[in-house]
Amino acid sequence: MVLGALGVLGLGCGHPASVKECEEIADRVTELELKSSPVGRDPDTAKEQLERTRSWVKESQLKSCVGRRITESAMQCVRAAKQAQEITDRCFR
Repeated sequence: MVLGALGVLGLGCGHPASVKECEEIADRVTELELKSSPVGRDPDTAKEQLERTRSWVKESQLKSCVGRRITESAMQCVRAAKQAQEITDRCFR
């Protein structure tokens, strides 16, 4: 899911995505996915998974996200999303 969210930052209006914005997108997707799974109900496990995912994103995905076009409305959509799928289906379409 993180790959999908980071990969759909498309061309168009907006500004180049920053490292901070890309990390925020990845964190939000991970947070929402964890909330919807049994693993995410345990705070220690959820925190550990978030850190693992953040590290993986930094190593493998930020290069493809940083600098791609993003709008403020897309970031607001990410922040307001209630489900991870909503981010890829609505925020970046």
